[in-house]
Amino acid sequence: MSLALLQDSRLHDVLVSLLLLAGSYGVARAVSHLFGRAIQAAARRTASTLDEGLLTAVKRPVTYAIFLLGAYAAAERLPLHDRAATALDGALFVFGVAFITLGLVRCFAVVLKWYAAGASVTHEAAREFAPLVSKIGSLFITVVALTTVLEHFHINVASLVVSLGVGSLAVGLAAQDTLSNMFAGFTLLVDRPFRIGERIRLASGELGDVIAIGMRATTLKTPEEALLIVPNSLLVKERLTNLSRPSHAIAASVELVVPYGADLEKVKALLLDAATGSEHVAEEPKPGFAVKRFGEYGVHVAVGFHARDYASQDAARSEVSQRAYAALQTAGIEIAVAPGRGSAPSPRDNLYGFSPRR
Repeated sequence: MSLALLQDSRLHDVLVSLLLLAGSYGVARAVSHLFGRAIQAAARRTASTLDEGLLTAVKRPVTYAIFLLGAYAAAERLPLHDRAATALDGALFVFGVAFITLGLVRCFAVVLKWYAAGASVTHEAAREFAPLVSKIGSLFITVVALTTVLEHFHINVASLVVSLGVGSLAVGLAAQDTLSNMFAGFTLLVDRPFRIGERIRLASGELGDVIAIGMRATTLKTPEEALLIVPNSLLVKERLTNLSRPSHAIAASVELVVPYGADLEKVKALLLDAATGSEHVAEEPKPGFAVKRFGEYGVHVAVGFHARDYASQDAARSEVSQRAYAALQTAGIEIAVAPGRGSAPSPRDNLYGFSPRR
């Protein structure tokens, strides 16, 4: 009789556990649906993405946590041995900490992204430091969660830290280059020799637009639409040229040779008009004209100007050359060319009175 009652009691506990598990699943589904409606309402109600982002970030962790609470209550009703019950409680605790950690990491990332992209943020360092702060914050939250789990299982964290300290010394010696790049990345973010979106030229001659400053390397987008990954330590040690400062305008010039006897004042007016009328030439500083030297086949003259940015430098030089050629042809002024050489000296020669920044 007592055995039958015991079996009936165990069956009753199992049924109650199944009902608790099913009920928690239903509640979790209902809460997930409510979160979805709240996210849609937040998206319609305000232009800010903070509310929508936070609701999206905590939607899954909260629903999982509700189901986990039901699973914990169901496990308490099951007729299990002490060892099995302890193992199940430990597993549920680990899952609970994991869900809380996931929610905190997501919320931290959403808040940081909103702060960095917000209209109230006027300092560019906030945007540049955001990726690094996000990684450090996520790592900190994860370490705290791991410490909590270890303490729950009565593992001495202090002795573990000492052991890890000894091991980290060997790892540090083996990963000197990686650590050097990480510290160099922090130095770049603090010193800010360049910012995201600016164009730089390396000491090796390679150039590109900065699209990301990571913990280990900086990513550049080259004019050929390729990605150039440069270790941060190299950027700290080597010289580099920032082509976007102090302004985006970059000096350029076009040089040509007019025959002796040509009206230089007229040539000057035509060349200045050719540079001023180009859409790729910056309005300030104004274009200038200079007589470079007297050559064997004519007078070497040049018009100097500033392209709007580095990307339009070649386009500006090409358009100014075409406009100058057409204007001189219309005015009846020939361009002198040395026999067998085919062109005047290089237009990249520095123009007297113009000091290119690059």
